[in-house]
Amino acid sequence: MSAQETAKTIIATMTRIDRATKRAMRERDRKARAAGREKRSEAAPDKAIAYDKLLQRLTRAHCVKYERKDWNEIARRGYVQPMPRKNDREKAARRALHNYQPGLIDSLFNNGKDRRRELVARVLSAAKADLEEFEKGKRQAEAHNTDVAVASGVLALDLTAIESTLRANLDFPALRAALEGFAITQPSPGRFIVYIDAMELDAIPDEACVLAPGGQRAAYVALPPANVQEMHLSNVCSISLRVGVEVLSVIGVDSVEVVTRCHLPTADGRDTQQHPVLYVKLPHAALSRMDLRKLEPVSTVTALRGRLDWETGRGFAPIPIDDLKLTQRAVPPTAPASTQGAAPAAPGLAQAQALARAQAQAQAKTPGAAARPPITRAAI
Repeated sequence: MSAQETAKTIIATMTRIDRATKRAMRERDRKARAAGREKRSEAAPDKAIAYDKLLQRLTRAHCVKYERKDWNEIARRGYVQPMPRKNDREKAARRALHNYQPGLIDSLFNNGKDRRRELVARVLSAAKADLEEFEKGKRQAEAHNTDVAVASGVLALDLTAIESTLRANLDFPALRAALEGFAITQPSPGRFIVYIDAMELDAIPDEACVLAPGGQRAAYVALPPANVQEMHLSNVCSISLRVGVEVLSVIGVDSVEVVTRCHLPTADGRDTQQHPVLYVKLPHAALSRMDLRKLEPVSTVTALRGRLDWETGRGFAPIPIDDLKLTQRAVPPTAPASTQGAAPAAPGLAQAQALARAQAQAQAKTPGAAARPPITRAAI
């Protein structure tokens, strides 16, 4: 069984033409920003807030709580219906608009029209909030129903079922802002490898927008190349941890392996070529003892004995991965054990669990199984 036969793309990466087009657009925008930075030295405070949010998405994507899904509990709950739409916020805002009567001050300064426009805007904002709440609940119900439908397949470590639950539950807007794409492969039963296409260096912001003292205005500041390189390093490590954690929380295996690739400049500097720049194995036992929300991405990858080659002035360099035998069969781990104290599994789940255990036991008795390759420490 080859990795190509079992690969499932979760977020499709860009084509070569799209990548070249976006690279040219970023270069054009970069030159325009550099030329006009002095003219637009001041900006609104919301620009600094938007930059902070972008920075969080790029370098703090891994800050999520790791916990495994209880597939027995999901099956026990069964299918659900989304809550009916409520308009409580909109109704309250409309009552305020309907009951408004200009007071003495509003009448004196002729502020009645402005006050009514403000109340109308609140009605629209409240209606939008009600709709967003309903859509969120609807998406959660649909994701749960998808999980119920594929629960037996996930417990049997079926890659198609795993793909379905990932597509239903992942926060795609947050992930797409921090990577180009990713796919998951199963080169052998029980062994899962995640391939991530990371952002290129020139897609990392080369300027910051910071609030001035007092918080009334913001200013654009050019970032030194070393800072951009460090942000790229944090981004690659953070998104590698995030995607690996999302996959491992769904699959009840002992660990998943993450290979992150990036387009690096060629020797002549005229083009780029994709190379692996990071490899890390994420064990369930180690992640269960970590609170990723309080950890830095680079130090976490290093603690997990991740493999990468990065220097401040140079950035990433390709790493060797041939010795990892990523497309060959490995010793399959045992099937995931049921959660202690959980409700009895549905018949479909019980059959899938029994099948997975039988397959794992039969494969464990096969002589000559290859051992997992060692992982070297990061070269940072």
